[in-house]
Amino acid sequence: MSHQIATISKKVSGGEELIVVKKKDFEQFMKWQEEMRDVLTKVRRGRAEYRSKKTIVADSPKRFR
Repeated sequence: MSHQIATISKKVSGGEELIVVKKKDFEQFMKWQEEMRDVLTKVRRGRAEYRSKKTIVADSPKRFR
């Protein structure tokens, strides 16, 4: 996968700097972004449950006594 990126001048784009990328690369990026959003949501939920003592620590002897 070559990473050829073309920058479009601010004069042409109305003041914003834009880039052009291959559709395939953009779709890969969007898929990665969605996966990261899903992972971070799960991590946040897990941390919240850990803080509120809703999880069991695997090496905790409390559960097995």
